[in-house]
Amino acid sequence: MIFLFEQFTYSLDYLKKVLPTDSAGRFKGLPNGFVTRDCKLDGVGYLFNGNPTKKETQKADISDRIVFVLPKVFLDENGTKAFGKDIPNAENFKIDAEPKEFLSQLSLWVCSSIGQYRLTNPNDKDIDAPDAPDAHRFSSSKLAPTLIDVMNAMKLFYAENRNLFVFTAKNKHSGNNRIDWRRTVAHTQPFMQGDTPIYMELENKKKVFDLDDRLLVLYFSAMNYIEETFGFKMPKSEFYTPIRMNEFRRLLGHRGLVELRRIKHKYFADRFLKLYNIVKAFFEWGGTFSANDFESEYLLTSKYNNVFEAMIDKLVGDDGKSINSLKHNDDGKIIDHLYKEPSLIFASGDTEKIWHIGDSKYYQDPEDIRGKSLAKQFTYAKNVIQDFFSPEFVEGIKKHDADEHRGVRYRDSLTEGYSVTPNFFIRGELPKYENTEQFNEPYFRATENINDDLIQLARMGNGNKKEAEKEMMEHLWNLRNRHFANRLFDRDTLLLQTYDVNFLYVLKAYTSKRSSLREEFKRTAREKFRKNFLDLLDKKYVFYAVWPKASEKDFVDAHFRMLAGKIFKPAGLGCLILALEQDSTNDSDVISMWDEIEKECEMIARVTPREIWNDGSDELEEATFNTVFYNERMHGFFVDGAEFKKAEIGKKSKLPKYLMGKPMEGSAYVKIGFPPADFNLTKKDDFYFLPCKGNT
Repeated sequence: MIFLFEQFTYSLDYLKKVLPTDSAGRFKGLPNGFVTRDCKLDGVGYLFNGNPTKKETQKADISDRIVFVLPKVFLDENGTKAFGKDIPNAENFKIDAEPKEFLSQLSLWVCSSIGQYRLTNPNDKDIDAPDAPDAHRFSSSKLAPTLIDVMNAMKLFYAENRNLFVFTAKNKHSGNNRIDWRRTVAHTQPFMQGDTPIYMELENKKKVFDLDDRLLVLYFSAMNYIEETFGFKMPKSEFYTPIRMNEFRRLLGHRGLVELRRIKHKYFADRFLKLYNIVKAFFEWGGTFSANDFESEYLLTSKYNNVFEAMIDKLVGDDGKSINSLKHNDDGKIIDHLYKEPSLIFASGDTEKIWHIGDSKYYQDPEDIRGKSLAKQFTYAKNVIQDFFSPEFVEGIKKHDADEHRGVRYRDSLTEGYSVTPNFFIRGELPKYENTEQFNEPYFRATENINDDLIQLARMGNGNKKEAEKEMMEHLWNLRNRHFANRLFDRDTLLLQTYDVNFLYVLKAYTSKRSSLREEFKRTAREKFRKNFLDLLDKKYVFYAVWPKASEKDFVDAHFRMLAGKIFKPAGLGCLILALEQDSTNDSDVISMWDEIEKECEMIARVTPREIWNDGSDELEEATFNTVFYNERMHGFFVDGAEFKKAEIGKKSKLPKYLMGKPMEGSAYVKIGFPPADFNLTKKDDFYFLPCKGNT
């Protein structure tokens, strides 16, 4: 097998040696523009050089006519190495340890991802495959299968039906050595000893030839042919001996299809019918492959970024018709990923969700986090918010409880503040190459902690991991979109984070038939996105819970100009949330604000957006608190500080679902030195305040 890389510069002579050419040395049977003028390959995927023109190539191993073009994500930052090794420009790329097995498996994942994308996006013109050859003599459909299609179907069927082969083999061989008394009595003469007949010649049960056996023999013979001919590792059976190679080659195409037609009417079980179709597809491909006029087959895409976007969307985003309509903006922009989850600011239940908006790149590019890409990402968020506040909604025609915005809450009507909208980039990367033992892993990884390798905050600079992540966070913080300073809850304040995702894990999870891999990835990814955004808010802002003495409406109206964009009212929370940037707490306007509002508030206390309600594992016991006071006006509980500390929430115990019969829904807590004056307690008492969410 030949392994090439997208956008790597090769010598022209080498490309002519491994790619199909005509008698004049010009490339043929390939998509237009696949080989660029500077001898780079503009595409990713698979091709088979079926009809080489050079005599030395015809004599070469047939497996060297299989060419895989791997995505440029495998190249290092200089574009000259892959997996820690220099890429030659005039010979095949090989890894010192197990090159064929690792690279061939990797290549199949890449091609499978293109094939799956093609099935779900049949109108994408950037996927190239040759027109199917005239195969009417094989009773074939126009969409003739490729070698990769057949191999994947065979491997998948074996993985899903291993018990079928064992059961069928045991069922057909059972009883072969038992005496068949009916045949023995009918066909042999006994020797009489008294009244007892003694049979000297016994007949055993004969193995009856079963047509199912023939189908299975053809199936395992086909996989043996692929392994022997092309070098791909294929499953084997301990029960069925494959047909000899010379004999099996004669079955390729028409003869094999004729034999299959003879036994087709014998199959009724769904699994055997599925296997029949797979074997039939193999012989259809084999007939084309063995034909004299077979030139090449290929499955290539010039825009693998579209495939990567589809992979990430399958593993991270929501789906459905309403999502698709929301992704396609009126200005022509298309959002890569959208999913709904509870908002970041003290959300509860299904009534305070927010759209999380993502964009993906399958390789790292500095332009992803600056310039046009950054501006487009902020525009995506603005478009989603604008869709929420469409003219139909403003005029009362459109109801958000009946469309894609069901459960979404962007704007708080009391404070006219907007919930924080999470935006993120996802970029494909490979963990740093350490040693050849990494090739033995289920997927290429660098450390022993698998989950840490799946998704990481993007890094920049040459410092250690923690410092590099901090540098990236500061870079993105400085590039945040805002129209006014110190207004987190303003519609135009948009924050952004960037993540690096293990490309090989994404590839494996997307192409795998195991939905559990995808669900695990989705759960891990979303939890990480949420936690990191909350960490960002906690580091960059100071949050306060504010309980006005007057009504909340009167308080907001009286100080609206000063508090616009700084306050937000989460649904069901018995207070207002005030957010200030950490660096602004000593600014003159902030000091003036405190002077104006403090005397009008019953209590102002620091809170954190970090979520503690769900920190504990489901296996932890619920904490019990003996000293608890409920304040109806503040709609929350004051818990004795010593008891709260002793409970070690998230480590030894978890917060109870109910306190004093009231539901403990929420995502914030605050330590205060003393409770309000209406409690008959001394100031030396130390309490924690736990806001209760839901109906006040």
